[in-house]
Amino acid sequence: MLATSSFATYVAVLETAADGSAKDSVPFLDRQYLTNVLREQAVKELPAVQNYTIMTRENIQQMLPPSKSIEDCEGSCLVETGKNIAADYVCQARVGRFGNSLTLSAELYETAGNKLIASFNGRGSDVNELLAVIEAKSPEFFHSVKELEMFKRGKNENSVAKDSAAVDSSAAPLPESTPVIVPVVEKPDVQKAVGENKIGESVPANVGNDDSTKEKSAKKGVRWVPLSIGAAATVTGVVLAVVGNSKAKNASEKKYSTETEYKKNHDDAKSGQTLRGVGIGIAIAGAVGIGLSFAF
Repeated sequence: MLATSSFATYVAVLETAADGSAKDSVPFLDRQYLTNVLREQAVKELPAVQNYTIMTRENIQQMLPPSKSIEDCEGSCLVETGKNIAADYVCQARVGRFGNSLTLSAELYETAGNKLIASFNGRGSDVNELLAVIEAKSPEFFHSVKELEMFKRGKNENSVAKDSAAVDSSAAPLPESTPVIVPVVEKPDVQKAVGENKIGESVPANVGNDDSTKEKSAKKGVRWVPLSIGAAATVTGVVLAVVGNSKAKNASEKKYSTETEYKKNHDDAKSGQTLRGVGIGIAIAGAVGIGLSFAF
């Protein structure tokens, strides 16, 4: 069976933004440090050994349009930004004010479904207390990605199992008792053979053979047809998914100096993601075909 977990999941942590007077209270370098800590927590909760890739600041900046301002981006704009940089998930923290206190809010989106899957809020009197909010609440925040990915993978595996089970249940039940038919082999009449001068003639090699044996052999031969097709589809799907994943990754890491180069990188990243999705679909279909071939 295909394990979809073999393909990396990309997570982007955008620069921490600030609203209104909070920009003066929490300058750019302080906000950048808050972003670094948030990204560090993402690496801890979503490690590379589990096929998660936390995009670096350089990767994100290279893939952003030259005129894009993250400071003014919220909600659906964050999702669109995530798609532009070929990220599966995108998050951002924002600093603001509530009375005399500083506030910090963070949101995490799944880009494919345009869904807000996690968020947290906190406040403090200074930037150090905002840092403590990130350290306390971000582990559960990023764990939402892992839970959603596990749900997706489990759903794919269950769909394959259900397809195989449906075929098994639709098969006709065997009768309670099946009589065993023993073929009767007629013994040669030696005396008659002597009388007719037939001694020395060979006995046919197919004496006692049953036609059911031929039918079973034919069925086994037919079973290899869907098995071979399923295996070929699975291998093809895996190859397409790996190529698409590599293409999307390479495009997201390419540098650009003009808007034309940016658009090309962006298009390559999107086509790579599409190819990866198609490959996964073909591989799953091939795995289902393999399961069906063993059901008969």
